[in-house]
Amino acid sequence: MSLNSYQSTLRVGIIQTTIENTAAWTTSVNMTRYEEERVISEIQQHVASLALETPRPHIILLPELSVPLGFLTRLRRISAQTNAIIIAGMDFQIAPGRPAANVLNRAAVIVPNGWGRRDRSTRTTVRYVGKTYPAWREEQFLSGLGYEFQRVPEVWVFDAGDFGRFAVAICYDFLDLERVAMYRLRIQNLFVLAYNPDLSSFEHAAEALARMIYCNIVVCNTGHFGGSTVLSPYHRPEKRVLYRHQGNGLSTSQAINLPIASLIEAQSGGDKGEFKSLPPGAEPKPELKQFEVNLGMGS
Repeated sequence: MSLNSYQSTLRVGIIQTTIENTAAWTTSVNMTRYEEERVISEIQQHVASLALETPRPHIILLPELSVPLGFLTRLRRISAQTNAIIIAGMDFQIAPGRPAANVLNRAAVIVPNGWGRRDRSTRTTVRYVGKTYPAWREEQFLSGLGYEFQRVPEVWVFDAGDFGRFAVAICYDFLDLERVAMYRLRIQNLFVLAYNPDLSSFEHAAEALARMIYCNIVVCNTGHFGGSTVLSPYHRPEKRVLYRHQGNGLSTSQAINLPIASLIEAQSGGDKGEFKSLPPGAEPKPELKQFEVNLGMGS
């Protein structure tokens, strides 16, 4: 596609649900009935609010482990009705086709067939992005119930046409340096679904990786801890943070516009406009000389 073919912005809706982990997951890998009903009520309330936005979000994010497995069918209908891609962190799932002791942590990427073209779709397609690296508390919790975390060693990149490309990472995978290298200058948006109490570490990582990958970073964290944030690699610090939400126990939703066309222009080596310079190695590299030094160790 030519640079002139891309949309100027992508509108993203961020929903923070407030699942209480010590109440939701007690003696089972699936959330309790009470927490299911409560989180479904929160999701429906915030989706309805985002649907009234003008314009509506093109993509809606829900945090890691925030959606009960039985709500997926309803969420697909909501995706078709709102004509928005919904990227949802699903509850733990027993891995199909494997021993019953293996558990998956996945995000569902729900894509309506008329996305970006008409007001309402007739059907949806679902793709799953699995988590590769569990947090130690997550692994410890599953082990205590007699389960083993099933790693999914895959990296997906989604081509959204004139809205650019995006990738999805689930919580701890956000810090995987191999992914950083794979994403570098290949995507415009990285969506991170999290259930993370260490808010400052993810904020610092988002600040650094927005520059290293050179893309928009959206961290959709649980409202139980708070700490969702959106950054873009703008040069001016006051413009770089597009959204930040702090405060625990708060169920919220917000729609944000992310730059697309201007970011792709900067990524391609053209006019960087208001963005920072490209990361090292993105431009022609000087030939590095190699030196061998004998430190005088041994005979």
